[in-house]
Amino acid sequence: MNENRLPDVADIRLENLLPHRAPMILIDRVVAYDLQARQVDVEVTIGPGQVFFDGTGVPAHVAIEYMAQTAAALVGLNDLASGTEPRPGLLLGTRKLELNLDHFADGETYRITARCEFEDAEAAAFVCVIADAAGKTVASATLNAYRPPDMAAFLKEQTQS
Repeated sequence: MNENRLPDVADIRLENLLPHRAPMILIDRVVAYDLQARQVDVEVTIGPGQVFFDGTGVPAHVAIEYMAQTAAALVGLNDLASGTEPRPGLLLGTRKLELNLDHFADGETYRITARCEFEDAEAAAFVCVIADAAGKTVASATLNAYRPPDMAAFLKEQTQS
């Protein structure tokens, strides 16, 4: 993959990698990526402006979406590196989910890492970890995803079956 086609980390806009738009882009920024290692690191800082903020923070179950968006950012970076536009995929399931907190705390910054463990033409598995500022793992899971070549055709087919 040609990482030369990619912007510097500081210039990466999540809107260019994810199919989401505000306010549903839940992660804040890409902080590091290594396409050879098939890994990306992003951060999110918890605060009242976030969709799922409940007064004390963000409920732990939102970790699945943090991880899914991080995996999607990695796939989007791979698409850009290969000279294609990022395209959407579907989260099929979550394995080995561990949540070691009740809430992501207000004012805290968390680092989310997604590493592609398996990939074929349309399916992939990502090992994801969320760590607090001290580096302690607060959530982890393996996510299974599917990305059909033509999402519109796939969704149309699903509604007709």
